[in-house]
Amino acid sequence: MENLNDNIQHNLSASSTSHIPRMLSRKQVIHHTGLGNSTIYSMLDKKSNRYDSTFPCQVNLSRGRVAWVESEIAKWLEDKMEARFQ
Repeated sequence: MENLNDNIQHNLSASSTSHIPRMLSRKQVIHHTGLGNSTIYSMLDKKSNRYDSTFPCQVNLSRGRVAWVESEIAKWLEDKMEARFQ
């Protein structure tokens, strides 16, 4: 029984330290970046003249539902801001 309690305690501490990424909806990405819906999808389309390989790809969460990783959007914005001074 003591061994079982040790395993349960270990699993609880491991799960409390795991990081769940915060996801942003399309509307939130539009809000944070100032980009429009069609611009975002054009930047993701390799065939588009607006294609931007540095723009974060969306994550398919379920059928018809996508989101972006908040930290990736934040990093992309930071990189854009830093590029102003280069």
